[in-house]
Amino acid sequence: MSAADDGYDRYVRAEWALLERDPARGAAARDAVAGLTIRRVLDIGCGAGQELRPFLNDAGAFGIGIDVAPAAGRAARALFAAEDPGRRVAFARAGAEHLPFADASFDVVICRLALPYTDNARALREMARVLRPGGALFVKFHHAPYYFVKFREGLTSGDVKSAVHACRVLLAGALYHATGTQPRGTLTGGETFQTMWLLERELGRNGLRVRRVLADTVPAAPSLLIERGPAARA
Repeated sequence: MSAADDGYDRYVRAEWALLERDPARGAAARDAVAGLTIRRVLDIGCGAGQELRPFLNDAGAFGIGIDVAPAAGRAARALFAAEDPGRRVAFARAGAEHLPFADASFDVVICRLALPYTDNARALREMARVLRPGGALFVKFHHAPYYFVKFREGLTSGDVKSAVHACRVLLAGALYHATGTQPRGTLTGGETFQTMWLLERELGRNGLRVRRVLADTVPAAPSLLIERGPAARA
């Protein structure tokens, strides 16, 4: 295992452990879609796949996790086998902008903190496409305050690289808001922040709308339950 793969493995296992120590968050996510028949769940930017677990209690429910990391799925398969055997799950390497699934394939789609690293318009269009009418989309994103904190921490700690990165993301987000087009060049990189206004604009273009703000929302990282109505287009 390479050093990069080892670092990724440790990171996703830590994320699994965080949710394990906070069962109320998983229960709240499941309760948010009480009454929804759940047969297929997709987690975009899945890491260890822990976000799938609250939705796999229904008989026959099947979860799929995708991630762009080269080591995608390795830790997830091991953790499910050791700690949650019997769950029907699969993992693959794929990006949010090109989901390798048929239209209306999923009852629930999860995208927690992967959106800032994607081409937002294309990723949300793909999420809407694979989500069935009446289905639910969970999104958590980085608001601008997240990067202001990162910038301040970089300056105070002397981590110039971190401070410069935060500036680039803030610039990308400002340009995105001003022009309606997300910059993806080498100057700004591929990362951007989102705001409710910007996100709701992109959602509306794809027949999606925010149903509610979820309890794990913080100013730097809002968490939303989004629904797809029957008129949503791919």
